[in-house]
Amino acid sequence: MDNQTITCDKCKTQFLLIKPEIDFLQNRNLAFPTKCPGCRQERRLSLRGSKRSLFKTKCQKCQKDIVTSFDPQKVTSPIYCREDYEKYFVENDPIIKDPLPE
Repeated sequence: MDNQTITCDKCKTQFLLIKPEIDFLQNRNLAFPTKCPGCRQERRLSLRGSKRSLFKTKCQKCQKDIVTSFDPQKVTSPIYCREDYEKYFVENDPIIKDPLPE
C-alpha cells in the first residue's frame, strides 16, 4: 500500500501516513491513527496530569535572567543558572571522594 492521506477526527487537518508506517501497523495488526500527530501529542501531554509551566526569574547566585520550570514563589531551594548549578555540584559533590577506611 502506498502513502495514505488521513483527515484528523479532532481538528480536521490532513496528515500523511507513509508506507513504512503503514507496513509497521499492518504487520502488528494495529489500527491506523485517526488523529494527526499534533492532536496525539496534545492527548499524551494531557495524560501527564498537571500543566507544565515555565517561569522567568534570576539566578540566586549571579543574578542572571533565566527561565526555569520551578515556580520561584513555591520552591525552598535556591534556583541557579546552568553554570552556577554545575559549579555547585563540583564544590558540593554528594559522592564520597575519599576512599572508605578498611
